[in-house]
Amino acid sequence: MDVINIYQDYEAWRKENYDFIKELLKIRSKTVVRFSPVLIVVDYLYELSKKKRLNPDELIFFRTGFDYIYDNFHYINTLYSIKYNNDINELEKYSKSINLLLYLNEFKQECKEHKEVTENDVKKLTDIESKILEKLDNKENIDDEYFQLLNDVIDSIFEAKGIEVHTIDEIYNEIAVEYNLIAEDDYNIYNEIINKEIEKKRKAN
Repeated sequence: MDVINIYQDYEAWRKENYDFIKELLKIRSKTVVRFSPVLIVVDYLYELSKKKRLNPDELIFFRTGFDYIYDNFHYINTLYSIKYNNDINELEKYSKSINLLLYLNEFKQECKEHKEVTENDVKKLTDIESKILEKLDNKENIDDEYFQLLNDVIDSIFEAKGIEVHTIDEIYNEIAVEYNLIAEDDYNIYNEIINKEIEKKRKAN
């Protein structure tokens, strides 16, 4: 995909999902808070691309971040429209389970990048995934112990093999701080996004 097309794709995606994202932010949804730094960085780079040609690192940040939020929002939106009948409060009831599922999926993707990871390792993740999906199908939330269970499995897969892994939200949080888009300590991610949208509308009027 050429650079022009990816910018056009992002603009189209943003318009299509703006109302949904706004509603998630309005209720301070836990489904979106984990990757809010990715949203902020991608949107910042998109606006920056209108003023100058992005350098290679910036373009990688934009492409990777857009792919990430596209996949995550597609999954969340699918649950919202199909499983929860476009009821955002119903979606939010199960945000803890959804968030853990998205987190788990990120590590499943990471497994593909390391030849040291075995099929048995991946099976540990898919077993947890199956349990979370079963809970969601039954309209139940996961127990808190699942978080520790996933952490233990992740440690056994990556840390035990000496593989250092950083999640996308961790990486983009650092990028957002570097770009001065968010404060390094004690920031309110929702206010950062909402204030940015208010400022955009003010300039458009």
